[in-house]
Order: sequence, then C-alpha cells, then structure tokens
Amino acid sequence: MSNLSDILKEEYFKQVNKFDLSTLMEMVEEAFDAVTNEDIEAPPGIPDNDEDALEMILKMIPNIEVSEIGWSDVRTTDEGVEIKGAQRTLLEDYLKNIEGSDFAGKIKSISEFYDNGVNMVVEQAGENRTGRIVQAISYLVFYKTLTKVITNFNASSAGFSFESFLAALVDGEQIPTGNKTIADYLDRSSGQTLPVSLKLYTEGNLEVGGSYTDLINDMVDPKYPQAINGGMRYVVCTKTLQGEGLDLEGKIDFYQFDFNLANVVDILLNSKYPYVIRIPTVVMSALAAGQQVGTAELLGLPAAGKARSAEELTPIFNKALYNQIEALADENPESLINRIDSEALGKLLKALNWEKNDDLFNGSKTRGKVTMNKAAVKNWARTNYKSIPEVQVPLIKAIISANADVVKSQTRATQKSDRNQQIDDMVKGDEFLSAEESARQYNMLGASQKKQALLNSYGYLKTMHFAMNQTQSTNNSAPTNTEFVGSIMIGRSQVGKVISDIREILNDEVTGIFQALKILSDSLNQFFAGGLENDSLADTSVSSATSIGSKEILQTDK
Repeated sequence: MSNLSDILKEEYFKQVNKFDLSTLMEMVEEAFDAVTNEDIEAPPGIPDNDEDALEMILKMIPNIEVSEIGWSDVRTTDEGVEIKGAQRTLLEDYLKNIEGSDFAGKIKSISEFYDNGVNMVVEQAGENRTGRIVQAISYLVFYKTLTKVITNFNASSAGFSFESFLAALVDGEQIPTGNKTIADYLDRSSGQTLPVSLKLYTEGNLEVGGSYTDLINDMVDPKYPQAINGGMRYVVCTKTLQGEGLDLEGKIDFYQFDFNLANVVDILLNSKYPYVIRIPTVVMSALAAGQQVGTAELLGLPAAGKARSAEELTPIFNKALYNQIEALADENPESLINRIDSEALGKLLKALNWEKNDDLFNGSKTRGKVTMNKAAVKNWARTNYKSIPEVQVPLIKAIISANADVVKSQTRATQKSDRNQQIDDMVKGDEFLSAEESARQYNMLGASQKKQALLNSYGYLKTMHFAMNQTQSTNNSAPTNTEFVGSIMIGRSQVGKVISDIREILNDEVTGIFQALKILSDSLNQFFAGGLENDSLADTSVSSATSIGSKEILQTDK
C-alpha cells in the first residue's frame, strides 16, 4: 500500500497540470506493478432491460464537461500557441479515434455507426482488444457530448460550443473574433489547414451570411492560399429537434461548400442581396483594358477613415469659411462683413495661410483634428483688419467656426457618411454595372484583376453584408455545388440505439472496465482531495486497477 501511495503522490504532483486519459492509463500501469493480483468479483454485465441498460451505459460513458471556459478556450500564448483546457484535450483524445480522412469522412463514419456500429468496430479494430474498446468508447463519447452541447445550452452558447466541438473533431482550433476573417475555426483533419465558417440553424430557417467585406478580404488575401484554392469553406448545419432540455430528440444535417475567387460572384448573384457584387463601369473598363493595379483611384473617393493632409483639407476649410461669412452676412445685412466679397475672401485666405500658419494652432502642424488658438486668431484679425475694427469680431467667429467644421468633417462617422453618399450618387448616376453584367464581365478577368474588381464592388466599398437562404446555400448544383455530408442523430434514445447495437462488445470488453475506471477515478479524486492521506481510498483504487488489469486491456496484441 505504501508503494501505491508513493506512486500516486509522485504522479499527482508531476502530472497535475497535464492530466488526461493517457496519463491515467500510465498511472494504472504503475499501480499494477505495485500490487499483487487478487481475485476480484467480476462486475455485472449490461442489464437485459433496455431502459436499465441505457441508464447504466450513459452513466459509464466518460463525461466531458461542456463549458465555454473549459475546452472552448480560444486564448493563445505569446507565441500564438492555443491554450487548451484539460477537458478540451481529453475530448480531442477520444475524437481523434473517429474514422475519416477529413471532416466529411468523419461525419459519414459517425452517421454510419448508428446502423452498423458492430461491423465498423470489428472492421476497424479486428481482434485487437484495445482497438475495439477505443473505437466503441470514442463514438459513444462523441454522441454523448454532442447531445450535451445541443440540449444543455441556449441557442447562442450552444452555437459557440458546437463550433468548439467540431474544431476538436477536426484537430483544429477556434479563431478569436476581431481577426478580420469570416472563418470561425481551422480544420486540420485532412492534413491541410482549412479555414471554416460554421452556421447552425433550425431546419427551414437557415441563413448563410455575414460581412461581405471580410469574405472578400478572405478571397483577395487568403491566409491559407494552398487550401481549397485559397477559398473559404462553409459548414452548414440544420437541426430538426423536438422536446426540451435533456429530452430533446432529433437530428443535425451537415452540408459543406466552398467560396473561392472563381465562384464567389456567381454564388452571390443568386443570393438575397445580389447588388453587393456590382462593379463600377470605369473600373471594369480599366480591367478589361489590361490594368492590374490602382483601380481604386479611378473612383475619386476619399479613403475611408484615412487622415488627410493639410493640403487636401485646405479647399474644405476655404469653402467652410465662405459659408460662415455668408451666413453671418445673412443674419446681419448691415454688418460690414458684407464687404468681404469673393475677391476680398481670396486675399483673406492668402493672408490667413490656414494650411501653413502653425501659430494659429499653438505650433501644431496637424489640421482636421486640432482646434484653433482663439487668442492667435484675434491677434491676426486685429493686425490684418486694423482699419475695419467692426469686421474683426464676426471674422474671428467665422474663422474659428470654419475650422471647427473641418474637424467635424474628418470624424470617422462623417467621413464614412460622405464617402457612402458619393457612392450612392454614383449608383444613381448609373456608374455601376448591373449585378448580372458585373458577373459576366468578372468571369472574363484573370485572377489578379478579379481581386481588383472585388475590392471595388459596391458591397465592399460600403462594407455591407451578404445573405443566402437555405435553398441557395444547400444547392447541390452550380455555382454552389453544396455537398450533403451526412446526418447525426441527437438525444438519449439515439444514444440508446447505438448502445443496444454494440451491447455484445460492451458486455465482452468494456462494461467491467468502465465500472472499474469510474471507481478508480472517483477514488483517486477523493484521495487527492483528502491530501493523499486516506488509505481506504487507495485500497479502492488498487482494487479497481486490478480489475482493469484482469481485462488485459493494456496488452494490445490480444
């Protein structure tokens, strides 16, 4: 007993931060070496009554704690390595045993297991006892955990957990928000790294959509250019469920299709908002003539959110000052400010030198963000309009107000509004091709020119969204060519059906091990929590370990 206690203490402190299924089995192996074989009463098999059998097996299937702060962790280290919680790691250990060379293959394998579980276990594992156990347990863990994800959470959190669950299935990781990509997680199951955007909706209410700008950025500058032609994979899921909470029953249908540079325009042409793909005539003409870069300058639009130089802002100030003087004159027709006509205004602007006279801005060279120094403006007015003192006060007011108008015009919201208004004016002036003509001419361009066209499309210029309904996004014909991947059943009764089908395997190989592992796990947890002092709990762990050893599960050649 003292040997086992020493082993447990040593392993506990050594492995506390990386405890997983393989670690547990290593500890069990060491425990085997520390104890003598004893005759242990064999645990009972699975009850004949279906309901009792289901209840028993559901409790024995390893339980993965589904939480948004456990295995749904999307944090990374400073080196960019994902931080995985213990439950996430444990789940991945099980799911890596699901057969399939890619996501579609894994879903098809899981779907087939409902009806052909016994044959699949035998086919995949043969006479290897360990293999049969691993295969059976892994599929059961998948079904149980997926059922928990769907039934234990509201729609929002279930979607997030479902995303993390699928990422674990495909050896991937979630992508944190704010990364300027439409992708939700990465899929590495095929050996390539594929960006995936996931949608989970109730059957009949499916909508595939999101930021058109982010989607186009993913097409123009793909983060994984070697994967699916530099495209974006969409995994689309519809759920058909009945009941509430743990009594929820039904299925999830899985589909997938890819957006890429070649098909994105054709797909969106048939979407809810086809106008997002409209391309300016001047841009398309330039591209058709062979131009490769610099097409954005052809539109003459102000850069969105970009700070302008003092030189660029000077005309805006000049116009603002004219408007301020005109407004003051209208308010007081008798004011001498009326003497400042267009010629006088030109002389005023030259003398003021708003663009370069930094003294008016406390020495700052920045324009469009900085208010004027009122005292400096007063001094300038008194110096330059000494002969007309009545003009000085309204003129000071006009100059300071005009600068304030320039500052206001350079806020991000105002810039965007002005830019959008110019774009809308272009649309009203028929300066954009129709969606249909845009798609036709787009398909005649080379790859680099297609990127230029997309960056100048109406939806991109105005940072709009795209949307596709269920019929459009599950269409198995061109241009979407959506693949139906398979269906996975959800619910207690569905898990029960699988258990019933593989009852013989469970009775022969797994039942006793499940029971002993559960006892061992409970005993070890209590032993650790009690400060490694309760020898009776260690005794229980020894008995359970010996029971597991009697099944010879560690002898992989049997």
